[in-house]
Amino acid sequence: GAYVSYEQTIGKLTFNAGLRYSLFVRQGQEQIPVYENNQPVIYNPVLGMYENGSVLSYTDFKKGDPISTFRNFEPRFSTTFVINNISSVKASYNRLYQYLHLISNTTAPTPTDIWTPSGPFIKPQEADQYAFGYFRNLRNNTYEASLEVFYKDMNNLVDYVDGADLITNNNIETELLRGRGRSYGAEFFVRKNTGRLTGWVSYTLSRAERQIKGLTAEDPGINNGQYYAANFDKPHNLAVVTSYKLNDRWSFSSNFVLATGIPATFPTGKYEFAGMIVPHFAERNNNRLPAYHRLDVSATLKGKKKRWKNGGHEWVFGVYNIYNRANATSIYFNDNPENPGNVRALQSYLLGVLPSVTYNFKF
Repeated sequence: GAYVSYEQTIGKLTFNAGLRYSLFVRQGQEQIPVYENNQPVIYNPVLGMYENGSVLSYTDFKKGDPISTFRNFEPRFSTTFVINNISSVKASYNRLYQYLHLISNTTAPTPTDIWTPSGPFIKPQEADQYAFGYFRNLRNNTYEASLEVFYKDMNNLVDYVDGADLITNNNIETELLRGRGRSYGAEFFVRKNTGRLTGWVSYTLSRAERQIKGLTAEDPGINNGQYYAANFDKPHNLAVVTSYKLNDRWSFSSNFVLATGIPATFPTGKYEFAGMIVPHFAERNNNRLPAYHRLDVSATLKGKKKRWKNGGHEWVFGVYNIYNRANATSIYFNDNPENPGNVRALQSYLLGVLPSVTYNFKF
């Protein structure tokens, strides 16, 4: 790709414009199916479910052969107006393209994250982002604060259909539908720059949603074509980072995060199939995992003398997740062997408390 930019300042107003040219080429070696009517996935109204499209043939691409080529221009504009020597406002617009797609499933025993590139059946993700912010310095730049609002409109997003097989399927396009998305919110940020105690606090209130309609009028799409929370939707997100310098050798830091639990699809009923109790799912991402929060702390001890001419050394003693919070990463449902006929919910968790010791040196 290539990028050009231009900046112009007129009085208190600064204008910046840029244009990026991006090129993505998906290359072989790979065998690409040719589907009937070019539809990798079709809806069966009789069974009320999605099925794989009919494969008519395969096209073989040798190593290095171009399979799909995408060329896009990504304009971006921003303007800053300086109100006075301590405050300013800024507005911006960005057009972005992403050629790798992340498909996640949190209703499995282990979180399933699959990356797939754009290609014959999956177009690049496209996003238009708008932002407006107010920035202010306080007490001779001891503190800085800002408030920003943003809105992002997205197209060509992909998500898996109900009952999708994301692990053993070599042709992931047969499990995906394409739609649009939106995210919007506001972020408050304040930082302390001077003194023994420094750090920052950030709070974001936001939503991230998707809408994926069907291919035909009879096709329900995902969530009946209605907006639903994206897998990474976290309405509340708080971060507090602090650093305290005790003296020339010792310093201490902490990092606390608190966020709304990620969305998950909980069953709304159950039915029996082949002697097993199978959960029934209705709305996509109709519930959430428990809130995520964690506190990390560390202490840094600098060496008394430089061991090398151009640098020093230090020890860092840290504890990740110091109060051993069990943060859930996914939830899944199966038959309860201790109580036949009932479904139980099981959660997977991230690491608990984890101490560490690091030695850093420069030379």
